[in-house]
Amino acid sequence: KEADSQKAFEELMATKMRELETLQETLKQQELDHATKSMALAESEELLDATKAQLEADEKFFDETKAACKVKAQDWNERSHLRTMELQGVGKAIEILSSPDALVTFGKATTTFLQLGSRRDAGHNSAYKRLAGLAHRF
Repeated sequence: KEADSQKAFEELMATKMRELETLQETLKQQELDHATKSMALAESEELLDATKAQLEADEKFFDETKAACKVKAQDWNERSHLRTMELQGVGKAIEILSSPDALVTFGKATTTFLQLGSRRDAGHNSAYKRLAGLAHRF
């Protein structure tokens, strides 16, 4: 009977040793999985931080661009309005100058002014050069 007990004990110990080895292997695998998942989490958090920073930069760029476009649209509206007024003024001037009354007035004119030449003032030229030099500096 003691031999049977000894044999049962040895079989139990062998089974327990196999269980211990299996549990130790499982523990090693779980520790490896945990390390891998921790590393993936750290990388994901780093990527999230970088993405948030990029989003913030993109939103700032978008806001700046939107503001610049608004200013350019206002400038364009003003230029378009001025151009329309200029064209209307030129049209009115042509209408006035080509009217029958203007032809009568030009026909009565006894003298005409004609520019025969021009000369530049030396002071004007030096002032221009000085301003141009300053403009290039800034």
